Amino acid sequence: MSLAEEPSPSALSDAFAQLTEAVLSKRPILRELVQKHGRKTLVEYASLYTDVNLNPPIQSRQDELISTFTEEVAKRFGQTTAQAAARQLIQHYFVSTTDHMGMIVNQSFTNANLLTTASYVNHNDPDLQYVIVLPCANITFSNITFPRGLIFNSVVDGQVKLQRLSFIPSNAHNSIVYNFRPYTKQDVEKVHGVVCDKKSAQEISTETADKLHSLLDEVYAQPAVLEQPSYSEQVIQTNDQLWQKFAPSRLIYLEQETLTTALLIKYHLHVDTIISNIILKEEYTHLLEHYFSGIMGAFDEAKKYGTFFFWGITPDKHYRIQLWRVGNELRSDDGSIVVPLTPDGLEAALQAKTIIPSLLLVFTTLCFYYGLKCLGGFNQINYLTAMKNAYIKMNVDRGNYRSIEVCARAQTKEMNDGYLMAFGLSPNGGHIPATGLDLYLYGTDQTWPTIQNVARNLTVEQSLQPALVEFYRFVYSEPERLGALTALTAEQVVAHAGIDEVLQPCLRYI
Repeated sequence: MSLAEEPSPSALSDAFAQLTEAVLSKRPILRELVQKHGRKTLVEYASLYTDVNLNPPIQSRQDELISTFTEEVAKRFGQTTAQAAARQLIQHYFVSTTDHMGMIVNQSFTNANLLTTASYVNHNDPDLQYVIVLPCANITFSNITFPRGLIFNSVVDGQVKLQRLSFIPSNAHNSIVYNFRPYTKQDVEKVHGVVCDKKSAQEISTETADKLHSLLDEVYAQPAVLEQPSYSEQVIQTNDQLWQKFAPSRLIYLEQETLTTALLIKYHLHVDTIISNIILKEEYTHLLEHYFSGIMGAFDEAKKYGTFFFWGITPDKHYRIQLWRVGNELRSDDGSIVVPLTPDGLEAALQAKTIIPSLLLVFTTLCFYYGLKCLGGFNQINYLTAMKNAYIKMNVDRGNYRSIEVCARAQTKEMNDGYLMAFGLSPNGGHIPATGLDLYLYGTDQTWPTIQNVARNLTVEQSLQPALVEFYRFVYSEPERLGALTALTAEQVVAHAGIDEVLQPCLRYI
């Protein structure tokens, strides 16, 4: 089937039905979520985030995770904030692992954290005041979510255009965000210059340019921010400050890899735990390869997919490199990185930040060992569920019944990404997903009440429908995609599904 620029209602309906089935067939946990929760409003569903499965083994391990979390947060936000966030985590043992480390402007991540904030109103709990996010820093700067800087929308020649402001140069595309150098005062000055150029080219208004200049000076050029040792640490500070300009909550960002590293060093590498066993004991290697091969985020040495629990980081260009177990060492294929596979060897490399925990090790530690509820995106709920099943099967083979008991209660199917509810109205009346920076630039005193109202009235299924267009492009490679489905736009889906009747734009693009 081929779609014209303006497809007929029946052609659009057929194409969207086909696209929906194509996505759900590849993401069965997403299908299960829609079937189970699709008719709930967004707030009704998000209110379930606090419903956490806890059993005595998980509760006995909570102290290790929460005390380590408190120490790491205190380093970045001070003791008062750290203690308050810890109280919240004790009572409500969940976090978001949806975000990638970067400035909090990406539409999906912004919406995910706004929804969590909106759900807090239903609980009327004074301890619920923070959105706790453990973002993934093990991504490159070329990631589609644009971790290099800020993104926002503006109107150019009557059309909404996405604008970018880069703090990190394009020659760092293949470098990973984790422990990357901080941006400098000169980098901020360059961004000021780009804002001036966009204003001169009439890509942004004078009012928008003035707001951007003020934000750059007030938040991103602070001496305390410029003095941070890495880009990630700068982002942790600036994200909370930007977030408070448009949301009635605090945003705590802490890299999932940083928390995992601290837990490994303090409680696992030098102690006999299931975590240290699967990393260090060779008898687990064949079980890992048998049960985890082919799972997204895990590894398959034969196919050279993923890495053995840790990625190496090259000292020259800060690139990520695969490591494989060779006897009692971790080695890269070219031999440029060699790490003793011993408690001391791994601790030294982790402290030096020359290795970084893989996604599999992060979730094995946080979710399967400590039982932390990790809200994620449409990919995470599928691969995390697959990892959980593989982890249980591996431990059945080893007779590790305590590990099975803890992991069996781990919740892996809770999704907070993809629910689009913060939209801006374009000049032609279309709905454009708002970025975090859009909310600052164009928001009014009615922006947050409008977002809350949409979350109370829009259903999970309705909210996901526009996102399926982007999901399709992610799930299928370009040669696999059908032209008629690729041609669909989120705006077409919004209009076709009647979502625009429920969707109230929270801002207007100017």
